[in-house]
Amino acid sequence: MEVALVNQTRLLMRFLALFLFFPSLLYGDNSSNLSRYAKGVFAEQNRDWKTAREHYQPVQFKAPNVYPLTQKLVSLLSFRPQEEPASQDLAGAAELLEKFATNNLAHLGAQLDYVSFLKQHFREDTETSKKILQTLELAYENFPENPRLSDLLISGYEEASRRDDSLRILDKQLESTSSDPTHWLTLIPIIQTLYPAESLEYAAGLKHAMERLSQTGLKIPSIARRISEYHRERGQMDQAITTLEEHLALTPSSHSLRTRLGLLYLSSRNEAMGEKILREVIAIDPDQALAHTSLTKLHRKREEPLLALSHRAEVLRIRSGSPEEAIEIANEYLDLADPHAARLLLEKFRFKHPEHAGVLARLAMATHRDGEDSQKSSRLFQQAEALAQENSGTNWEKDFDSDFYLGFAKVLVQKEDFGSAEKNLRQAAQSLDLDTEPERYAQAITSLAELWILQNKNEAPAKALLERALALDPNNVDAARLLK
Repeated sequence: MEVALVNQTRLLMRFLALFLFFPSLLYGDNSSNLSRYAKGVFAEQNRDWKTAREHYQPVQFKAPNVYPLTQKLVSLLSFRPQEEPASQDLAGAAELLEKFATNNLAHLGAQLDYVSFLKQHFREDTETSKKILQTLELAYENFPENPRLSDLLISGYEEASRRDDSLRILDKQLESTSSDPTHWLTLIPIIQTLYPAESLEYAAGLKHAMERLSQTGLKIPSIARRISEYHRERGQMDQAITTLEEHLALTPSSHSLRTRLGLLYLSSRNEAMGEKILREVIAIDPDQALAHTSLTKLHRKREEPLLALSHRAEVLRIRSGSPEEAIEIANEYLDLADPHAARLLLEKFRFKHPEHAGVLARLAMATHRDGEDSQKSSRLFQQAEALAQENSGTNWEKDFDSDFYLGFAKVLVQKEDFGSAEKNLRQAAQSLDLDTEPERYAQAITSLAELWILQNKNEAPAKALLERALALDPNNVDAARLLK
């Protein structure tokens, strides 16, 4: 009931609005116009399209210059209801639009609507193309500065193979004093279409359009970037940089283009200024991924891996990367002896992905290396192992490598759980390929020998393991120390 009341209210408002803004509907027989229009509105609401048209047509005939009414009738004539497909009258709709456009040359919307209607509903034969061009030419006389109109007219000339006429319109548009940046943006693809890329006209036209864009639209980020790119592509790096600096003076909040400015400075071999600008960007907005990515590349180039990793981690956070990406970065932190950074990163991903055993395995290693108490580290190692067993079909085996088992073993030794520690050390050795990783294998069997020595057992096998470890890795300091 409430919905019906709302619909009726909307209907009444539409009815009153048309007469309020277009009192010419009241000319002539007032009661007849009002009555017919009201019946048309209600018939339309009841989806009785034929009756609605029959009521609207005499009203429109008496008020032919009320465009909303003409549009309404055109819409009804164009509509093809499933129950009465034959009631569609495209020719009648086109005739209505044509009459209105012809009698109201100052109404640009009507001219463009008529052109669009012809293109949409009629096959573009010679007669239709002629009507379209005639309509556009008449409109162009009244609205020579309208960019959409000039674009449509040039397209029409091109379809009719009238290149000279296209160039004539383009020349007039290039001579325009318009302060609308859309005008100049519209001309750029037209210049690129009509003139050969190597011609003087092409270069001069683009240059003029870009100059006018700089004067009229530099405050707009997309335009400033386009102008800057225009200069960069032509090797004019100073102008490209200056364009963005002028834009940022007008629009300081344009962080994406401030990032772009930093990249241009880096490309121009002014690394100090480029880095300074990129750091300003992330100080204002830490979520600018491109700035972090650019700083990652800069620090890699300078062989500053920890700084590069910190920005990679930020990109991962901003883009909500996968657990596998987090593990990859954490492994690099661990290789660079920064377990604290690895731990902070993995704790965030454990919260987001509690079911991922690989994240938990790496978190256990990072927590252990970060100097946390053995009780907490041991609990994380055990939880990771249990989670992996619950989900044995997943692809987490690579995260349970020799480093995991060696770390787990060290924690267990601290807890004096020597049996479990030995089991993990054996798993560490078994997980390694002796041919491709001899040094790591030597490390695993050295740890196993050390565990036996600690327990005063297996003295001869321990000595044999240490000798083998030294044979595999002569630089194994622990093995040499234990042998003495």
